Amino acid sequence: MPAFKPVVITTTAAGREEAERIGRALLERKLAACVQYEDIVSEYVWLGELCRSAEVRVVIKSAEVRVVIKSARRHYSAVEKIILAHNSYDCPQIVMQPIQRGLRAYLRWMEAQLGA
Repeated sequence: MPAFKPVVITTTAAGREEAERIGRALLERKLAACVQYEDIVSEYVWLGELCRSAEVRVVIKSAEVRVVIKSARRHYSAVEKIILAHNSYDCPQIVMQPIQRGLRAYLRWMEAQLGA
């Protein structure tokens, strides 16, 4: 059986409705144990122009499950596909960070929620 490897995946959405649509899709498919939404302001250069946008940061608590055959990252790939399907951005931020340490009780809860 693959080892449970908890991760945090962060993305951004153009608004709260879009962010919550992404979160619900992930939770319903048991690809996230928890999803958090934060209102933020981002500044960036897009197509040569300096931009400033109100956005919603979506923090997804999930797991990277390494399957021995082909070393697939099952949860990350599925999470990425759902984000891309529900996100209005041409190039949304989607980054994954491994959780190196954490409260054991919380990590066990995450594992149980994800069916890992």
